[in-house]
Amino acid sequence: MMNKLSLGQVEWKEFLIGGKNGIFSISSSNSGIDKSKLIEVIGKIPYITRSEVNNGVNLFVGKEQSKKYSLNKGNVITIGLDTQTVFYQPHFFYTGQNIQILEHKNITKYIALFIIPLLKIQMRKFNWGGNGATLTRLKRTKILLPIDSLGNPNWKFMEDYMRQQEEKQLKSLKNKLKKKIVLNSEKIKPLSECNWKEFYFTEIFDAIQRGKRLTKQNQVEGNIPYVSSTSVDNGVDSFIGNKDRVRIFDNCLTLANSGSVGSTFFHHYNFIASDHVTKLERNGLDNYAYQFMIPVIDRLSEKYSFNREINDIRIKREKILLPIDGYDKPDFEYMSNYMKKIESEQIKTYFQKKKLSY
Repeated sequence: MMNKLSLGQVEWKEFLIGGKNGIFSISSSNSGIDKSKLIEVIGKIPYITRSEVNNGVNLFVGKEQSKKYSLNKGNVITIGLDTQTVFYQPHFFYTGQNIQILEHKNITKYIALFIIPLLKIQMRKFNWGGNGATLTRLKRTKILLPIDSLGNPNWKFMEDYMRQQEEKQLKSLKNKLKKKIVLNSEKIKPLSECNWKEFYFTEIFDAIQRGKRLTKQNQVEGNIPYVSSTSVDNGVDSFIGNKDRVRIFDNCLTLANSGSVGSTFFHHYNFIASDHVTKLERNGLDNYAYQFMIPVIDRLSEKYSFNREINDIRIKREKILLPIDGYDKPDFEYMSNYMKKIESEQIKTYFQKKKLSY
């Protein structure tokens, strides 16, 4: 067991990020494939763009692309020019345009995770347009790093510190997850043994309400999730601070009316809804019952499309198939218990993979 490490116990020193005397070798991506030129076959190779989410991964593609593009090797840090996004890439990958790659022989996942927040601090001085993070500007940028007794970057400290932080987070997570495991719970019957019945959306949800239109130019910076019709990141498109002329919901589902039509998510927090999503809410329903209904509602995407949206009239005509109790009513208690069972099984699987006891 290593002694507890702290950032204050080491000395720090400024280093150039790149260039002749810099820490990293900085180069442009080997690929830089415009998305329109991708051979979009389903594969396992990450396609990295300047996106700020999902570690920069836009999609996964096949290994076979045009011969003029070569794979970039993993165990590197990527920086998206203009957007100033910084991520660690553990595996081989392709990229979109304007991606810079930082390499160093001592880089590991843990060292990268230590350095990335420090790089992000330096990226704040750049912005989209004329003051973007060009290769020349990156090489002139300095970063503050812990040093060893010889004044060199203390790679071992960075590695050990991040491993310590991971262990701390795992311990905290383990304690939280253990409380969620349903031990010796009564047996939950499988879905195939349930009786099912169709219900109109209006029979299930007390409140069905569309969000309100808010253009990009009218959005102000803030920390309230703005939920729109995207099919990723739980429907969160950005974070804003608008208070007036918006609709704020919480503890409900959202259904995308347009865009990624049919995408359904549960939100246990306050959020601002765009006019591209509809709130689905039932008083007294817990998050597990809501989550049970998500894949059922998601199937609306098979019926609707970008050219055929789910408008206010259509949604009131739609039906949802749900398990019922002995009185032909929706069995929300069963739905909740079923999802708790699924959650417990997933937690146990996670513990087994991490070789943790529970």
